[in-house]
Amino acid sequence: MKLLIKNGRIIDPKNKVDSIQDLLIIDGKIEEYLNIGEVVEADNVIEAEGLVVCPGFVDMHMHEDPYNEEKDDFEIGIFNCMLRMGVTTAVGGNCGVGPIHPSLYLEKVDMKGLPINVGLMLPHEALRNLVGEHNKYLPVINEENLKKMLYKTYEELEKGMLGLSFGIRYIPGLDFNELVKLSRAVKFNNKMVAAHIRDDAAKVIEATSELLEIGEILGIKIQNSHIGSMGAYGQMAELLRLMDQSKSRGIDIGFDCYPYEAFSTGIGETTYDEGFLERYNIEYDRIEVAEGPYVGKRLNKELFFHLRKSRPETITIGHVMKSEEVDLALAHPNTIVASDGFMHKLQGHPRASGTFPRIINEYYKNKKIFSLNEAIAKMTFMPAERLGIKKGSIGKGDDADLVIFNLDEIKDRSDFEKPFLEPDGINYVIINGEIAVENKKIVNNRLGKSVRK
Repeated sequence: MKLLIKNGRIIDPKNKVDSIQDLLIIDGKIEEYLNIGEVVEADNVIEAEGLVVCPGFVDMHMHEDPYNEEKDDFEIGIFNCMLRMGVTTAVGGNCGVGPIHPSLYLEKVDMKGLPINVGLMLPHEALRNLVGEHNKYLPVINEENLKKMLYKTYEELEKGMLGLSFGIRYIPGLDFNELVKLSRAVKFNNKMVAAHIRDDAAKVIEATSELLEIGEILGIKIQNSHIGSMGAYGQMAELLRLMDQSKSRGIDIGFDCYPYEAFSTGIGETTYDEGFLERYNIEYDRIEVAEGPYVGKRLNKELFFHLRKSRPETITIGHVMKSEEVDLALAHPNTIVASDGFMHKLQGHPRASGTFPRIINEYYKNKKIFSLNEAIAKMTFMPAERLGIKKGSIGKGDDADLVIFNLDEIKDRSDFEKPFLEPDGINYVIINGEIAVENKKIVNNRLGKSVRK
């Protein structure tokens, strides 16, 4: 199978390519760059004159669609949203939450196919659930259970998980002993520990220091997840300074951020435990309901407690972060762009459908925080390199995962009222050498494969 892309502006930050030429793809792999107009036989030809051709976006932090065992298939929602915004590879199992048997999930990916390529972190909550440790406010003091959890960690990492993820905020009982014992497992195969750290706002430095200590003690790669939602309340400069200083001492710290000034989580989560109003210095009406019969409504005290008790899974949006602090985070040269997107039946936060086009439109074209090459780097080879996977570039022999877009037209359209809307300006998305999206329309949403390490 040969696919020829003609006359496109090829941008590949990893290989420092930025020029107009033709690109030949054979059997799902990048074959070679060609001179404009060079005659080559192909099964399919895409005319890309005036368009940018770059590696497909890599979202290293999102929350995957569930697998329905009864239907023996995936309940595809967010994966279609990812595909339409140019994401070709995404990583789920983040914030410690995900499939209880992640290796089985990836087996189903290869059996059924998905809209995009998918890898997983091993979610810590699944480890606790497997041994019957369901009280999130208590530490695991049963050493036998910890041994079982550690054995399962090694087992799943050997089966190709990309790392181990913790949602320390969501399991307050998770103590330093449990963190260190489980995190040690990633050292033997050069994988990473990613964490939604223990606290945010005024306590974000203390919480980040805990993660940094784990990285320093064990000598492992660590990832501070979605730093905008953790430190964009007046602490960002100090947070970035702390991580820069730690990196200069040899600690392998990375971090990611999404381009919005609002976070999203379930109303029953520990984020909303007593004291959250004081922590964010807000009233209830800064929290928006994102699904269900009250979708679009702002909370008051009565509605907050009603939903927290009766519908704790309800997605909410917290309009609490400072935009200039998010800008500061995204501008840092080490910051990777990641959506942190999750959805229930296409309801949720617009980041699940708009993150990557928004970076180009808002932060390159409008705010001019970074160059186009820098923007694409933050969304392609930087996350792939961090994860240690062979994605995010389009050199000879690389997987042919690409996005082709109109730089003048690319723009996110999803908002808090309609978080599922596809962006403008994305002409094609190619997964493993085949066209998955053409002019906003999904033409094949089963081309994705599992990504393992």
